[in-house]
Amino acid sequence: MNVAGRAVATAALAAMASAWTHADAATVTVPARPGAAAAAIAAAAPGDVVVLGRGRHAGPLRLDRAITLRGAPGAVVHGGGHGSVIEIAAPRARVEDLEIRGSGNRVITGDAAVKILGSAGVVLRRIVARDVLYGIYAERSESLSVEDSRLRGRVRPLDEAGSGNGIHLWYSHDALLRGNTVERFADGVYLSFAHRTHVAGNELRDQGRYGLHTMYCQESRLERNRFTRNVAGCAIMFSNGLRVEGNDFVHNRGPRTYGLLLRDCSAGTFTGNTFADNTIAVFMDNSNRNRIRENLFQDNGWALLVFSSCAGNETARNVFLNNDYPVALDMRRSDNRFDDGAVGNFWSENAPYDLNADGVSDVPYSPVSAFAFLSKQYPDLSVLAKSPAVAAITVAERVFPALRPSEIVDNRPLVSPGSAWQERRGVGVSRNAEPGASAGGHGTDESRVDWAAAAWFGGLLAAGAAGLVLARGRA
Repeated sequence: MNVAGRAVATAALAAMASAWTHADAATVTVPARPGAAAAAIAAAAPGDVVVLGRGRHAGPLRLDRAITLRGAPGAVVHGGGHGSVIEIAAPRARVEDLEIRGSGNRVITGDAAVKILGSAGVVLRRIVARDVLYGIYAERSESLSVEDSRLRGRVRPLDEAGSGNGIHLWYSHDALLRGNTVERFADGVYLSFAHRTHVAGNELRDQGRYGLHTMYCQESRLERNRFTRNVAGCAIMFSNGLRVEGNDFVHNRGPRTYGLLLRDCSAGTFTGNTFADNTIAVFMDNSNRNRIRENLFQDNGWALLVFSSCAGNETARNVFLNNDYPVALDMRRSDNRFDDGAVGNFWSENAPYDLNADGVSDVPYSPVSAFAFLSKQYPDLSVLAKSPAVAAITVAERVFPALRPSEIVDNRPLVSPGSAWQERRGVGVSRNAEPGASAGGHGTDESRVDWAAAAWFGGLLAAGAAGLVLARGRA
């Protein structure tokens, strides 16, 4: 038999085995009696479903074959404060609709509500975990799925001395974490060497440290999550090729608190996110070639805090609204860009001029103020932010551009916040359009002017000239 024939035969045998297992699968309901749950799991065959009845079942429980452990309404597995409550050591095992409490308290052994070791394709759904050190702890377990679960730890909010993470993945690639609420752990989600993780639709709040923390994780996706009331909503370190889209980073406030922290992260895309009411919305250190587009930065202390170790980043089509410091840098010259060549960003502090009515200001804008530059170096100066002296410095910078601390400017600032997102709605400035061209292909020419504005400025010029003539005549 040739290679192709052997492959077909192997696939057929696998399909027959799967059908046989499914046909023979049994469902067993276990009452809440001492030892009953462990005995039922030990007797189950691959594919069987073990349903824990209402009441308290004693842990620890170990799943060493591909069975489904499910809880009836009111079923609780309690670990008694020792070790992990449920341990999984079998590929494709499942745990569903179950409340888990009372893990041990030893970090070195990873005491968790559910601990997964060397098992691919494990599925956890609708888990409720309380009073546990770790919620879900996984080592070398590919394609893990954790969905629609509620995990609550033992760490006080913003207490960085706390231990244990909500979902902890180590060398576990291609995981799906979706629709979970995780609170009161050191880190809500901790990913280490866990590539291509998809984190979607989660609420990560009130952690001791970070809502989500990655170390050496490549090509992960964070979509539609909410990171709130953490020391850092999301701390991404040594991780490249990320897609961060449609997330909310809100109310992460404190002495050194961030919405999104990027350290040694490059070639990422950050699109359509909301950064609101954070001490520092986005912090960047040694992070290069990232694209920050179509985000909202509102009511933050610092919107963007960028170190001189960063290069080649492009920030365009964003809205910066009512931030104390839109941008703070520690460099005078840089190749970081604040426009994409066609359009830049909307800055609420800017007073733009748009004579040709193309939605893009005719005058560049410098988002880095002298005071922001100084306060970046000396944070204690922030108490003077609204003082008359700082206001005078700001006016002086506008009148004398030579006083600007940085040469970085937005060459094409937007005149209204709505124009930053017109591309996503299918109207306005297109991705490949030249300055002044509309997405609809109507081709707004640079020579087209707003005649009302031109007439107004022309009137001012004529009045000024007439005043000069009259003054000379009187002289």
